[in-house]
Amino acid sequence: MTTPDDAGTPAPDDTPRYGQRAPQPPAGATPPVGGPPAQPGRYGPPAQSGQPAPAQPTSNAWGQPQYGQQGQYGQPSGEPGQHGAPQHGQYGQPGQYGAPQYGGPPQPGYGPPSFAGKPYAPPANKPGIIPLRPLSLGEIFDGAFGAIRANPKVMLGMSATVIAIATVLGLGLGVLISGIFSPQLAQIEAELSVEMGADATGLTEMFPLLGASMVSSVVLALAMPVVNGLLITSVGQSVIGRKASAGEVWAQAKSKIWPLLGFSILWSIALGAVWFVYLLLTVLAFTADVGLGIAVALLGLLGLAVFGCWFLVRTLLVPPAMVLEGQGFASGVKRGWTVSRGSFWRLLGIYLLASVAVGTITWLVSQPFGIIGGMVSLMSMFAMYAIVAVGSIVTGVISAVFLAGVVSLLYIDVRMRREGLDVELTAAAEEHTGHGPA
Repeated sequence: MTTPDDAGTPAPDDTPRYGQRAPQPPAGATPPVGGPPAQPGRYGPPAQSGQPAPAQPTSNAWGQPQYGQQGQYGQPSGEPGQHGAPQHGQYGQPGQYGAPQYGGPPQPGYGPPSFAGKPYAPPANKPGIIPLRPLSLGEIFDGAFGAIRANPKVMLGMSATVIAIATVLGLGLGVLISGIFSPQLAQIEAELSVEMGADATGLTEMFPLLGASMVSSVVLALAMPVVNGLLITSVGQSVIGRKASAGEVWAQAKSKIWPLLGFSILWSIALGAVWFVYLLLTVLAFTADVGLGIAVALLGLLGLAVFGCWFLVRTLLVPPAMVLEGQGFASGVKRGWTVSRGSFWRLLGIYLLASVAVGTITWLVSQPFGIIGGMVSLMSMFAMYAIVAVGSIVTGVISAVFLAGVVSLLYIDVRMRREGLDVELTAAAEEHTGHGPA
């Protein structure tokens, strides 16, 4: 082996490279004064006496060298035979945190393992119909259907019972009111026959059905708060994996029937008042000028649409707040108004999408009942009323059950996102099941 000459210049054949062990001095040898001799291929020659030390490569917070420093990847290090050779702590070298070598095995790094660039997260606890974490659109719709499967006796049976009673009662009252005003209807029929110059019997025969439908709609609207209270209670129990009986659901919801009914009446009065103001302003504008009336009518419709969407969203979560939190009327309205703040577009979009889907389904379902009712009306008015009642019950149950499930899950989703309700629901589910998360 060749040894260094007197001038201290190492032989080219004996230069230690990266990954090779440098030659060791013999045992007992005394190191030269000033420390061991400099070795090429390292960070550069040692500073000479009276000369400033060369700049050393710097690194960032992750232990990676900065660009433009001495000894960088692809830059000469100032030593013979080292042009383009990566140095210790440079990109591409194994053993550096966050900088694995291309083509080599993965190197250890900070943080948990990841898949497809996303950190690993354990699956959410799902004791019932939804996972206890912020929900997506599909999970909300799936949870609404899951609530029906989890407790069909309440979701379908009790709601159908209440809607059936309200529908039959409304149709009966409508027919009774039509009979009371039958003399007036006969007079109207005669006047129409004279003015139209033809028999108007076919037209006036629809008045009893129209009156019965209007009265039935009013009675059904008054019954819907009861249905919503029952459905929201059942959905809340299904979220934690509990199947409540009909008696338990009624016991929890019955104290909220009057607050829900009062809220529904005031909500309808508020919208009716807005419509009345719109119609009044439109009539006054047409009285003054036709062009002004058209402008007021169009701008008013746009304003009504904006106000209706805003008012719908801000009051959408009031019924769930009353039922699931046990709030009274005033506190429930305030709570529902507060919870909906900051989630306008999400609540509006999901509810409108659910309403369009339900409207399409109920329209398709109601068509056969309408066709059959029209055919049967030629033989028996009673049979026609019966078919109309059955169609109203079926479409009412479909609409009420699905929309109540969506609204309940929207309320739970908003609270999980903002208030950590998932922690409380997990504790309630564990208390119910008697063991830890599923």
